[in-house]
Amino acid sequence: MGAWPRHEPGPDRALVRTGLAAAATAVVAFLFPFFPAHVRAPDAGSLPGSAAAPPPATDGTARAPAYSPPVALTIRGHLRTTPIDPVTADTAGAMAVPKSPGRLGWWALGAPPGAAHGTVLLAGHLDSADEGAGPLEALHDVPMGTRAQVTAADGTRHTYRIVARRTHPKSALPAGLFASGGAPRLVLVTCTGDFDPDAHAYADNLVVYGEPVT
Repeated sequence: MGAWPRHEPGPDRALVRTGLAAAATAVVAFLFPFFPAHVRAPDAGSLPGSAAAPPPATDGTARAPAYSPPVALTIRGHLRTTPIDPVTADTAGAMAVPKSPGRLGWWALGAPPGAAHGTVLLAGHLDSADEGAGPLEALHDVPMGTRAQVTAADGTRHTYRIVARRTHPKSALPAGLFASGGAPRLVLVTCTGDFDPDAHAYADNLVVYGEPVT
């Protein structure tokens, strides 16, 4: 496919230019797919706790662990092992989600897998004209309680239990998804809802939440 469609700034875009994370929020909401609408998945489950994690010790007796970036996501029986690229924002302030629906983007300004606090945010296209449906289509049907495994570059594997699924209008994706603080969680984002063939965009974002399995 060619370059992503560009939208003229509107009220929702203006509101998200006050900071990098907020700008990326709007851009994840503009993950552009290219096929008719997927049946909207019903909301399910309970959102992970939002309380902040305890701060690390400051007495010098322990060093903060070094975390490795994620390189693959697997949800056995639902989502095949899918490679992950670290991303931040492009020159337009957009989260630079990989072009192919067969790859995911990890918001590298958020949390890495295994961190004691913060959101591990992975986002990707639902489909594309060139490649068809991508692996994230499975998020519409993944049952609550399913285990998702994130593999890091150092070979460690981090397991999360899927606990909630929510649908948000593209202009109202929660800014907190980009948080580097708060309770540890995994968040997976793709498109859903009605498809606008003129704008080449779906109306909504599907957000799936996971909690770390300890």
